[in-house]
Amino acid sequence: MELLRGKVDTALRVARRAGWPRVAYEAALALFCGFTELVLGAAYAPGQESLLVIGLFGLAGTVAALVIVPLRRLCPMTALALGAALSLVHFGTGFTLIVLAAGAGYRARRPPAILLGFGFVLVMGMVGAVAQTDSGLVFGLLTGLMLFCLTAVAPAAVAAMIAQRRLLVMTMHQRNLELHQERLLVAGQAQARERNRIAAELHDSLGHRLTLMSLYTGGLSQSLGPAGASSATGGTSRPPGGRGTTMTATPQVTEALTLLRDTSAQAMGELRQILRILHQDGSVEAGRSLDEVEATVASARATGTPIELVRSGEPRPLNLLAEHAAFRVVQEGLTNALKYAGGAPVRVEVRFEDDALFVEVRNRPGRFSDGPSTGQGLLGLAERVRLAGGVLSHGLVDVGGFRLGAMLPYESEVPEPVPGPGDFPQEIRRSGRRQRNGLIAVVGALGVALVAAVGAFFAAGSPEPLPENVFTSFRVGDDEARTRELLPTTPLSSRTTDQGAACGTYLADLYVQPENGGEVRYEVCFRDGMVDSKRVLQPRGSG
Repeated sequence: MELLRGKVDTALRVARRAGWPRVAYEAALALFCGFTELVLGAAYAPGQESLLVIGLFGLAGTVAALVIVPLRRLCPMTALALGAALSLVHFGTGFTLIVLAAGAGYRARRPPAILLGFGFVLVMGMVGAVAQTDSGLVFGLLTGLMLFCLTAVAPAAVAAMIAQRRLLVMTMHQRNLELHQERLLVAGQAQARERNRIAAELHDSLGHRLTLMSLYTGGLSQSLGPAGASSATGGTSRPPGGRGTTMTATPQVTEALTLLRDTSAQAMGELRQILRILHQDGSVEAGRSLDEVEATVASARATGTPIELVRSGEPRPLNLLAEHAAFRVVQEGLTNALKYAGGAPVRVEVRFEDDALFVEVRNRPGRFSDGPSTGQGLLGLAERVRLAGGVLSHGLVDVGGFRLGAMLPYESEVPEPVPGPGDFPQEIRRSGRRQRNGLIAVVGALGVALVAAVGAFFAAGSPEPLPENVFTSFRVGDDEARTRELLPTTPLSSRTTDQGAACGTYLADLYVQPENGGEVRYEVCFRDGMVDSKRVLQPRGSG
C-alpha cells in the first residue's frame, strides 16, 4: 500500500512539474492508443455475432490503454507486461504495444527486468499469434516472432538509442559548462597574478619611499629645538655637525613638519589597504564545518523543495580542509539541485565510515530555473576535495536525476595533481558503444523478422482449394468417411457447433472467387458419421 501511495505521489509531482504541452501530448497519445484498442478489440472479439460482446471487448481495451499508457513513465516494464497481456486477443501486437516498448527502451535500466519483460512479450505474442491463426503451430510461432521483433524489439532499441543520445548531449552540455567555469577560473588566476605583480611593484617603489619620508620627517622634527630655545641661541638651530643652512623652529615650521609626517603615515596606511585588495583572489571565504549543514539544508527547504538529510555513523574529527570540503559538497549539491531541478526531491547523506567520510547529494529531475551560481562549479570543488585528499564523483542517475558525492579520508596527505581530461572521454566511448549496440539490435531485429516472415510463408503454404464440382457432388446424410476422401486434407479453420457437429472451412477454387476482392469459402459439418450440413460462405459486403 505504501508503495502504491508513493507511486501515486510521484505521478502527481511529475504531472505538476510538466508543462501543459507535455500533458496534452500524453493525453492525446493515451486517447489514440485507446481508440486503436477499441477498434482491435471489436475486430478480434470472440463471438462476432453478439454486439454486446464486441462492445465490451472494445471498451475494456480502451479503458486498459488509457491506464497503461501513462503508467509507462513510472513503471515502464510493468506497463509493457500489461500491454502484452492486453494485446493477446489481437496477435499479441498493436500500436499500444509499440508505444509501451518504446517507453521501456527509453526508461528501463535494469537488465534482468528488461530481459524478463521482453521475454514475457515474446511469449504473449506467440500465444496470441497461434490462437488467432489456423495455419498450424509453426506458422503461428514464426508469425509471433516476426511481430515481436517489429513491434517490440525494434521500437525499444530505437528509443534506447534516442535516450543515450540525449544523455550524451546533456553530458556534453555539462562539460561545456565546466569548460566555461575553467576558463573563468584561469582568467581569475591570471588576474590574481597580475594583481600580485602590481602589489609587489607598489610595495617596492612606493612603500619604501613613504617609509623613508616618514622617518626623515620625524628626524627633522627632533633635530629642531623647542621654540623657546631659539631665542637663547640667536633664534636659529643648526643641523647636527654644525654645517648647512640653519632653520628657525617657528610654530609654522613645526606644524608643517607634523602635517608632513601625518600625511606620509596616512598614505602608508592607504597603501596597505590597496595591497590587501590587490592580493585578493576572489571572495575570501572562511573555513566552514559540518555543523553548518543543518542550517544550509533548512535555508534550502525554505524555498519549498523537499530535502531529506541523513546522518549515519559515529562522527570522527576531521582536518580543516576535509571538513570545509565536505560542507562545500553539500552546498554545491543543493545549489545545483535548486538551479537545475527546482521542486524535485533532494537527499543529502553524511555518512561516517571506518576510514573515510562519505558525502552525497542526490536529486530527481525537476524544472530548470535561472539563479545565482557559485562561480566555481564542479571544477573548483573537485580541486578543493583533491587538496583534502579525497575524490569527487558526479554524474547523471536514473532518468534525468543527478548525483554529487565525495569520499574524504580522515587522515591523508595532499596528493599531487594528476593531469588528464577526466571521465568525459570514457563517457563518450561508453555512449558510442551503447549506440552501436542499439544499432546492432535494430538490424538484428529486422533480420530475424525477415527470416521469420520467410519461414512463416513456407510453413503456411498455399491452401488446397475445394473445387465447386466436388462440393456439389455430396449431400447431407452421405457417409463421413467417403466424403472426407473428397475434401482437402487440411481445412482453413475448424470449429464445433453447439449441437456437437465438427465443421471445417475450405477455400473455394479460383473460378468462383469474386473479382472485387474477398474469398468464397465452403463449410462442411459432420455429426454421427454423416454429413450434417454444408453451406457457402460469401465474403462480407457481397450480395
